Amino acid sequence: FVIKDRLLSDKSGTSFFAIVFNTAYTREEQSHLLCNAKNICRMTDQSNMSGEDYELFKKDDEFIMRFHEENLGYEGCIKAYNDADVVKRYHGVKEIMAYRAPIKVANTLAGVVHDITNAKILDLAAGSGMVGEQLFERGFRNVDAHDGAAAMVDFCRTSGFYKDFFTCFVGNGQKLPMADNTYDGMSCCGATLNNHLPADAQAEIARVIKPGGFFVNGYRSNMYETEVDYGNEWREEAQRLEKNGTWTLYGVLNFPKFCREADGRVDVYQIL
Repeated sequence: FVIKDRLLSDKSGTSFFAIVFNTAYTREEQSHLLCNAKNICRMTDQSNMSGEDYELFKKDDEFIMRFHEENLGYEGCIKAYNDADVVKRYHGVKEIMAYRAPIKVANTLAGVVHDITNAKILDLAAGSGMVGEQLFERGFRNVDAHDGAAAMVDFCRTSGFYKDFFTCFVGNGQKLPMADNTYDGMSCCGATLNNHLPADAQAEIARVIKPGGFFVNGYRSNMYETEVDYGNEWREEAQRLEKNGTWTLYGVLNFPKFCREADGRVDVYQIL
């Protein structure tokens, strides 16, 4: 993880770990941030799956890719997610899909936020609360959940990981219902792609985070190649916000296995 020209990585010999360590933390505190993630994420590669597991994986992969279809659009995607049975299935595929990204996002946010217990955090596009669960395990107790689909937010309400809840679309001119400078930090995982989070949502994200706070965003590292137009729009808007002094790119974490079939990336922006 690159933080202001410093390269820090895990020395445990576990190749898929690259963990953000804020220099304000002691080595003991840094070790605690792992939160036994090695046991949580000890998944096998597709080549080691049984035939039955591989068939389950293919079905679940097809299910997830439904939400990525280019012609679905933002409204269609929200409608597709907005079903209690769909949400339960979505939440259940994390094991077979080896979805490690929420752990990376939570570790990263824990590494840059100092007062974890009291820090006010928004889990943007929270889905079924996978990041919220990881944040809770790391000691965060003041986390709000947001999603565009009411069924996802309803699922988050039952988890016990969140304090307040917001159902709304953000981007394409639509704003978040919070005042400026509300949050100390914001997490987002798996929503930087077609049909989910428009590029112009980044300005709204920055608006509701306090100066000095952080936006920690995890997504598939191949997004810029597989969704070229969307990826270019996202990157151009992020760079525009850097140039106008809204935020600065604090660090980038590249890691293996965002999920079973793709590697991952976490961008960290600090609000100015």
